[in-house]
Amino acid sequence: MPHLLIIGAGPGISAATARRFGRAGYAVGLVARREEPLAELGAELRAEGIRTGWAAAEAGDPAALTEAVLRLVGELGPADVVLYNVSVGREVTVAELTPDDLLRDLAAGTVGLQTAVRAVLPGMRERGGGTVLVTGGGSADKPIRSMATLGVQKAALRALAELQAIALADDGVHVATVTVRGFVGEDRQITPQRVAELYADLVAETAGPREGWRTVVDLQ
Repeated sequence: MPHLLIIGAGPGISAATARRFGRAGYAVGLVARREEPLAELGAELRAEGIRTGWAAAEAGDPAALTEAVLRLVGELGPADVVLYNVSVGREVTVAELTPDDLLRDLAAGTVGLQTAVRAVLPGMRERGGGTVLVTGGGSADKPIRSMATLGVQKAALRALAELQAIALADDGVHVATVTVRGFVGEDRQITPQRVAELYADLVAETAGPREGWRTVVDLQ
């Protein structure tokens, strides 16, 4: 059974993607910061017949995140697809932003992607491939003044995903980031289901020639 591992699990994009892949026969591993909502989502997915496991960890804590990923890999099998869906929406202006808070938000919003990839990469290399999906945002291009770290996170995240895509293609690992340009919601133009379907399309690309793999995709 293939395994979708979601870092930054919660309602919205993560839950929709879990259900989309779960219906296609994937087991779903969930990682998020808070245990209670994580367990609630996990229980919902299990009730829908989706094999699900979860582990709480801070995305910005490399040791804790690595431990959580490896625990789920041990429970559900090697990760075939990883979705990194972490953002820190700290409401702070540049004048109020401390260096420590900037580092903390970058650790969770960006550095955690590298932590997750390093944890799953041996298994992907052993099996000859896999897919890493990364949720980006339009704030990478147009930062939001009242959320001073968000645009920095998303700009760095896109750059890291592009670098990973180049570096890991020879291992058969397809890395793609979706720049979500707008608000996501059931009553919005960008619904969680639209994002989930796009992620499924990106995973399907791995069955074709590498020249057809997309790396940076806009959604609006």
